[in-house]
Amino acid sequence: MTTETPNQIPPAAISDDHAFAVWAAEQAGERLLQVRAEGLEGRALKDAGDAAAQSLLAALLAEHRPDDAVLSEEAADDKSRLDAPRVWIIDPLDGTREFSEPPRDDWAVHVALWESGELTAGAVAQPALGRPSTPAVPRWCRPGPRCVPASRSPGPVRRRSSRRWPPSSTPSWCRWAPRGSR
Repeated sequence: MTTETPNQIPPAAISDDHAFAVWAAEQAGERLLQVRAEGLEGRALKDAGDAAAQSLLAALLAEHRPDDAVLSEEAADDKSRLDAPRVWIIDPLDGTREFSEPPRDDWAVHVALWESGELTAGAVAQPALGRPSTPAVPRWCRPGPRCVPASRSPGPVRRRSSRRWPPSSTPSWCRWAPRGSR
């Protein structure tokens, strides 16, 4: 597996955490597309994808946000994050199974920042769809009842998941809608 150098960080991403999250998610997504093109299959592709995206995101965070803690699905948990004022929460490859089944495109990279008790920045990249990263937390939006994008279609919030039954954590106001990868 080759390791590619990420593109140079855009000026906005140097000081803007939201722009950084978008850039980092896109960089990991591009790396995952490269891994997929290497011809691996099955478990080898899953493992290579998880490792490549984790390695790249860890390196980007260490270089550009060295004072921040990181919580990753693919890395050992560092309990110092519990007392850190800023914690990057990453899922380097959400939908590992789907990633390993080309030409499926229902997998993603998630990058978010939890800062002093609030989710303050984030992005979701879906590189196999050829779309740019989607901001996960708009600047004007903070978690809570007022956090409803103006473009949201009317009706109840729907949680999408590839699992058959809703988990017990699904709020009562959320309608269950099984579909593809979570």
